[in-house]
Amino acid sequence: MAIQNLLSGLTTLALTPTQLAALLSLLWLLYALQLGVRRLYFSPISHVPGPRLAALTQLYEFYYDIVLGGQYTFKIIELHRQYGPVVRISPWEVHVGDPEFFSELYTGPGRVREKWGFYTQQFGSPESALATVKHAHHKLRRAALNPFFSTQTVRKLQPIIEERVDALLDRLLELSERSEEPLDVMYPFSAFTNDVINEYSFARSDHLIEDETFGKVVTDNLLMGTHLGPMIKHMNWALTLVNALPESFSGRFIPGWGGFLKMKNDIKDQIGEIKATQNTEKWQLNVSHPTIFHDMLSSKLLPPAEKTVSRLAQDGQILVQGGTLTTSWTLSLAVFHLLNRLSTLRRLRDELFSAIPDRDAVVPLAELENLPYLRGVVKEALRLGFGTSSRLARVCPDETLVYHDKEGGGGSVHLPPGTVIGMSTYKTQTDPRIYYDPFGFRPERWVEDGERLEKYLTVFCGGTRVCLGMALAQAELYLMLAKLFRRWGGAGAVDGGGKEGEDRRAGDVGVLRIFETTVRDCEMAADYFIPIPYKESKGIRVVFDRQH
Repeated sequence: MAIQNLLSGLTTLALTPTQLAALLSLLWLLYALQLGVRRLYFSPISHVPGPRLAALTQLYEFYYDIVLGGQYTFKIIELHRQYGPVVRISPWEVHVGDPEFFSELYTGPGRVREKWGFYTQQFGSPESALATVKHAHHKLRRAALNPFFSTQTVRKLQPIIEERVDALLDRLLELSERSEEPLDVMYPFSAFTNDVINEYSFARSDHLIEDETFGKVVTDNLLMGTHLGPMIKHMNWALTLVNALPESFSGRFIPGWGGFLKMKNDIKDQIGEIKATQNTEKWQLNVSHPTIFHDMLSSKLLPPAEKTVSRLAQDGQILVQGGTLTTSWTLSLAVFHLLNRLSTLRRLRDELFSAIPDRDAVVPLAELENLPYLRGVVKEALRLGFGTSSRLARVCPDETLVYHDKEGGGGSVHLPPGTVIGMSTYKTQTDPRIYYDPFGFRPERWVEDGERLEKYLTVFCGGTRVCLGMALAQAELYLMLAKLFRRWGGAGAVDGGGKEGEDRRAGDVGVLRIFETTVRDCEMAADYFIPIPYKESKGIRVVFDRQH
């Protein structure tokens, strides 16, 4: 009766538009006030130090992520200097800056770790294994993929990878005979990694290595999808809107989006075509290796609901995007740094010439992995490439995690169940307490102190959600770098030959020279889940100078 009287009274109020606006504003103000009080003083993580504005609203992160463009990772490092090893960086999220906490957050299957929906929505593939939030559901999806990416399986793929290595080196040699124009090596390396992951996934590839531009449009489309990640993370409704528009229409308003959307649809079509051949004679492939999506469609580990074309296409998108960009960037960095400091190249080539007297010999991957200096080059390139540069958030739904500050006085910070906790590999890989000259390319550190450093090389993350393609990425790095620098020497920069002379040897097909590229072109200037250099960078450009 009282409620009816109240409603009756409200309906009899004759509010002017101005009064109604004032009332609504007051109600919004009261709501915002109580929300702020709850977040600042009654949140389960209100005891964690950090800027009050970050605790109040996610607009703090939005400003650094969107307005300033991929700068929140750098801001978080500043906050650690101000507030200590554990910092509250949003109303729900805590960031831990101490590398020793890594194994506690990213654990094995015995402890439940889930992802955070806000963070995973940036991938635009909510049904993919990568973006799966729940621990048990992820375990199901990941179990179907794991066998394809084990070290043993990847070693059996060596002929497939090596064929593409040889194809790229032949193409580069051919180009060097026609022209000495500089080449942004990100594109040929992306063509290589894209060809490999597509062949393995679908039993076909676009043969980007043979494309005149090395598939520049494809790589640019993949980069566009990555650049849109932070925007999608903060405004997921925009992705729903854009996906509802025709490719031609959305591409007109968002440069590159049409191409990225076409790539996603092409992957979906490929999986649809594979599924359509089930139980037909076309299902039997004339290839020497298993393919991911043929086997997943036949998998007894997955129920029918997990084998729909739309869901598998999301896994396909993540595999192609992740399997192309991060490894090609790492290869580009390795080439630049070896040419920029020829003493490292000489040491690498000394090792390669000793281990591989015949430059065209097929050397088992396991043998390459045991070459100490080559291993140091690969690990150092991975370290400075960062893999996924963004923090990787986890949620522990059923346990309180305790951080013990061993350096700052021995205090402890309790992080209750449900807390979103992130750590940044960028911060770890550039920590001067772990690595001397942290921004320098020093392969020798892994020869001298590799056993101690190994646990800090977290570019593939860790635990049950460790990067799926870790073994494949490393295989591509070892095979490409070994063959490239067994055939090609180095001569520093085009504008003067470098301060260290050059490295030319009998049997070399030519030398590589840096063209108008500096260390700045290799450094992360923005974090868009993967590292992005400064806007004006023209890429890591190299001249392939044919030996006549």
